[in-house]
Amino acid sequence: DRLKQGGAKIMVATDVAARGLDVEGLDMVINFDMPRSGDDYVHRVGRTGRAGSDGLAISLICHGDWNLMSSV
Repeated sequence: DRLKQGGAKIMVATDVAARGLDVEGLDMVINFDMPRSGDDYVHRVGRTGRAGSDGLAISLICHGDWNLMSSV
């Protein structure tokens, strides 16, 4: 409920949150794991910084996912 009402400012994203959510005023997206494609990454981090606003995306990656990150 807080997310829908604008009370939450940070979203921890998985692929469930990658598309279809438009949360006004979302300041930051944290990717707990790397998506498997660049397109999914763009959709995840696109939840923040909408409509000309600034936003921050942080991706937590392990050594095994480094190649995925470098391909984005």
